Amino acid sequence: LQGEPDMPIVKTAASMLYHHLLNAGVKIHEYCERPLHGKVAVVDDVWSTVGSSNLDPLSLSLNLEANVIIRDKDFNRVLTERLDHLMRHSCKQVEAEALGEWSGWRLVRSFFVFHFMRWYPSWAGWLPRHAPRLKPAVPTEPPRERGHDGSVAQTDAA
Repeated sequence: LQGEPDMPIVKTAASMLYHHLLNAGVKIHEYCERPLHGKVAVVDDVWSTVGSSNLDPLSLSLNLEANVIIRDKDFNRVLTERLDHLMRHSCKQVEAEALGEWSGWRLVRSFFVFHFMRWYPSWAGWLPRHAPRLKPAVPTEPPRERGHDGSVAQTDAA
């Protein structure tokens, strides 16, 4: 996870889940080098995803994000090695003891944030919609044949 996000509210929202995740046996590593927008998940030996999507109702309902799903054992092996390297050299592991106890204010805040995020997708339906502006990718000129040395082959004009 991102250690110091560029928006403080993001850190607050994420840290509210840390106790639940740690109690469920999830290991949390915060990336501490710089703000990070990309998302990567390795689920098993074969399945992974890389992209910009957050897995929360706000992001999934409003933001224009994209992820690629990869099902490739070799890709996952390399990705796992690189993530392990990042975790060892550029991250700090979050420990439950460092989070402290939940105060009354934190419980109340967590309750409201949870319910806001829970109901947000239905509230987002009230917002004005816009039609996506998608256009097909059409080449501006026909592809040119290239020789073995990479040079463009000359064509005769009729």
